[in-house]
Amino acid sequence: MTIVSAVLLGGIFGFALYKSGASNPKKLMSTLRLENLSLMKIILFGIGSASILLSLSALIGLFDIGHLSIKNTHLGVIIGGLIFGIGFGTAGACPGTCVAAAGSSGVKKAASSIIGGLLGALVFSLSYGWFQSLGLFDSMNLGKLTLFNISDKFPSVINIGFGGLLIMGLILTGVAYILPDRLTKPEPAKNHISSSI
Repeated sequence: MTIVSAVLLGGIFGFALYKSGASNPKKLMSTLRLENLSLMKIILFGIGSASILLSLSALIGLFDIGHLSIKNTHLGVIIGGLIFGIGFGTAGACPGTCVAAAGSSGVKKAASSIIGGLLGALVFSLSYGWFQSLGLFDSMNLGKLTLFNISDKFPSVINIGFGGLLIMGLILTGVAYILPDRLTKPEPAKNHISSSI
C-alpha cells in the first residue's frame, strides 16, 4: 500500500508540475530571470497556505508537533544549495521537474539533469566516508534549528512560536496575490511577409 500511495502521490505531483508549467525549461528560465512570475506566485502561495494551515491546526490542537520530523540544519546543505542553484539556472531544470519535463518538453536538458543528479549522488556516496573521517560534517552541523519556536525541544532563530509561522504564511500569500504575472511585457511576434517578386 505504501508503494501504491507513493506512485499515486508522485503522479499527482508530476501532473501539478506539468499543469503549472514547472516542467517547462523555458518557463523556469523566465522565472529565474524574473520575467515571468506566475510560477513564483504559485510557489509562494503554496508555502504560505501550508504555513497558515499548519500554524492554525497546531494552535487549535488539531496537529501534534511530535509528528514533524525536523532535519538538522547543516552548512553543507547551504553550500550544496548554492551549487544546485547554479546548475538549476544553467539547465533550467531540477530533480523535481526534470522527470516531468522528460515526458513533455526539454527532453535533452531533463536527461542531462537526471544523469547529473545520479552522478552527483554517486560521487557523494563514494566520498562520504572520507569527508566524515575529517570531521567536516560534524563541524557544520547546527542541530535541529527552526526559524520559529514551534517546540521547546528545538532551538529557533526567532522566539515567537506558531504565531510567527502564521504571520509568515499570511505575508507570503499576500505577496503571491499582489505580484504581477510578468515584470516585462512579452515581445510581440514578428510577422514575416514574403513577396514573390
